[in-house]
Amino acid sequence: MMPDTSIRDTARVTRTRERVRRPLTRAAVIDAAARVIARCGHRGAKWSLIARELGDPEALVAASWFPGPEALIEECYARTAEGLHDCLLQAETAPGTGLDRIAAFLVAALETRRERGVFLSFRRTGDLSEPLQRRVREHDMMVRARLRRLLAKGRDDGTLAARSLEGVCDLILSVLQSGSPTAGDRPQQSMWDSELVELLLTALADPHPPEKHDTAVGRTHDVDVAHGSCLCGTVRFEILGPFEEMNHCHCSMCRRHHGSVFASFVAVPKERFRWIDGEEWVTTYQSSQGQRSFCRWCGSATAVHDEDLVFCPASGLDTGSGARRGSQVFVGSRQSWHTVTDDLPPPDA
Repeated sequence: MMPDTSIRDTARVTRTRERVRRPLTRAAVIDAAARVIARCGHRGAKWSLIARELGDPEALVAASWFPGPEALIEECYARTAEGLHDCLLQAETAPGTGLDRIAAFLVAALETRRERGVFLSFRRTGDLSEPLQRRVREHDMMVRARLRRLLAKGRDDGTLAARSLEGVCDLILSVLQSGSPTAGDRPQQSMWDSELVELLLTALADPHPPEKHDTAVGRTHDVDVAHGSCLCGTVRFEILGPFEEMNHCHCSMCRRHHGSVFASFVAVPKERFRWIDGEEWVTTYQSSQGQRSFCRWCGSATAVHDEDLVFCPASGLDTGSGARRGSQVFVGSRQSWHTVTDDLPPPDA
């Protein structure tokens, strides 16, 4: 009887021959390089190891496809980011609750990881050049921004436990960007991934989701907390209610800050406002009417701090605040081509 080692060797040779018969593609080379990087680090991304990973000695010709090792490494990180973005897009368009969408993202991401063998971590790049480290950090920030936005939907609809979104991002991405750097949709790996999805969803789900209110029969509730975010999702904040009025400001500073014909704000005392995520990416500008802030990545206007009050842009709130429409303010400064047509009281017209 043939020894077990011979059986394994024969199987390996068979798989290698099957891979050799397949046309060599750029994506396959990048995936193989990513698996080598995950095992050996950036300095270990040598073409001899990549060719061995592909099981094709002729893969050495692919070295001419890339200007140099750093260009190959950059494409490996870009492909990881592309894969995660594609999975996030699937989740964002999936039906169901926020937690259902997180489940769709995890399933798609783990399936992609099985096909490619590995997702590279964006957090372990200290031995790369500074320009490449910067690009990797940008990949990390954009993936996290979209993932936080997806998580926020689950928290807002009550299917995700209220906890630090950044901490949850760390948990999910550390799980996805780790694991054995091997390729192939093996049944055993599929089973492990299914169990992993179940464990993660159990850890993320709110064990006591809030009761739903039937507005059709007139049962409503006051909004106690409203969450807001910038366009890219990097900066997030919350304000505590109950909220009374929402005012529309026509002053030239608010119009320029928001790039609109007027700016709508919900005002709260400063102790009822807090940054949730991304405060370090907030840039401020001191104007004569408070300290105005915006996200340095996407430019979205965020809160205006003015002594004891914080004015939060109503259009930046992810959920309704329940605030009543208040008044038009500084109507005398409105654009000449804009006509106020509603019935709100203009105190300074």
